[in-house]
Amino acid sequence: MQPEIIAHHHPATGTVTYLVVDPATLLCAIVDPVLDFDPETQATDTSFIDAIIAQIRARDMGPTWVLETGLHATHMSAAGHLKYETGASVCIGADVIESLKRLAPAMGEHGVDLDGWDFDKLAQDGEVLPMGGLEITAHAVTGRLPGAVAYQIGEVVFTGDAILAPDLGSGRCDLPGSDPEGLYAAARRLLCLPDDTRLLAGWEDAAGRETTTVAQQRAANTQLRDGVDLATFTALRHTADSALSPAPYPAEALRVAIRSGKLPPEGEHGRRFPPTDISSF
Repeated sequence: MQPEIIAHHHPATGTVTYLVVDPATLLCAIVDPVLDFDPETQATDTSFIDAIIAQIRARDMGPTWVLETGLHATHMSAAGHLKYETGASVCIGADVIESLKRLAPAMGEHGVDLDGWDFDKLAQDGEVLPMGGLEITAHAVTGRLPGAVAYQIGEVVFTGDAILAPDLGSGRCDLPGSDPEGLYAAARRLLCLPDDTRLLAGWEDAAGRETTTVAQQRAANTQLRDGVDLATFTALRHTADSALSPAPYPAEALRVAIRSGKLPPEGEHGRRFPPTDISSF
């Protein structure tokens, strides 16, 4: 049985949140939910994710999992809000503990459990999660960031930032803990899946598309197509990262991500996010 997949495009960040439904039981999962955030005022807004929650309730679905493909630095996670509103369990890759132990002390975050207990499930590479008549298989993508993971459901793989549209290549490797060699290895493993496997990225391309196949990626991905070796990939990734604009609010996004999508407490003057430079992490 194949899942029903509803893509919700988030205009402000260019990311995609997926609602994944088991047609037989109406149990569902939400992949990479986004919380609206204004870095100037530090105000958050739940309108985007609330619209998805309304869709879930209108069809009387049963939210089972919030599937985070990693600790996000390019958008703010709404996992905490989703868990509060629906009771769904938040899952991320087991290697996230390495990121927690690196990032939380560097940011001065004292309310983060460094063993990952803020998350409901730390998925091991190859572990299978149940959801009604469907199975969700976790594929570790630790080169993206420790704890990054792709999720396979039937003939579909949610790749997060690991494999993007062919013209975009792969996710950036200029964040703390990123490893081009590890990302290359993980991406090549995913590209060994059958040619007609659908790959759904966490970002849309310039035309607003997010879906490709393994065959399309192996033929056309600018950084990961067949014939691109590790040395070439690393050079291409370095060049691309050097030209990328900085993420708009990486420290703020990571502060929320390491808390399993929950907002940090307010500090002085009611501000939750003190200025932080993550480049030295």
